[in-house]
Amino acid sequence: MTVERRPDGLRLEMPDWMVGFLSDIPELLATVGTVDADPAADRLAVPVYLDDAEANEDWWRWMGGELAESKAADRSAFTEILAGAEAGIDISQLEAYAMLRVLTETRLVIAARAGLEIEADYETLDEHTLAVLNTLALVQESLIEALGS
Repeated sequence: MTVERRPDGLRLEMPDWMVGFLSDIPELLATVGTVDADPAADRLAVPVYLDDAEANEDWWRWMGGELAESKAADRSAFTEILAGAEAGIDISQLEAYAMLRVLTETRLVIAARAGLEIEADYETLDEHTLAVLNTLALVQESLIEALGS
């Protein structure tokens, strides 16, 4: 994978296997169920107001839809980026940040479903889950490094 800083964003190029791997992410995120029924939903619906359940419920009622729309837009941008990533694609900083948000959400979903609660739990992961999380982290790290340069 190659990520290069450009004056107006990044140049991103990925091998076909990585594009294929990452292309499964929107489908995975679409499987997130409801709070209390799916640990991934629980992980993503963190309390905004820790000591005020009513204020927290109000926030989610008023802002939850807007957050869902934002996530949908990020996933759409992610899919469009991947469509051109094998040949190489120029993306804006905003698109790179959308990609980072999707990758972060994906790592949270996988970690929640794998039962990760504390850092030590990471050592209990099976090889497949560990490889998936490490690959996602590699892509994130590459994007962050390029954005910071």
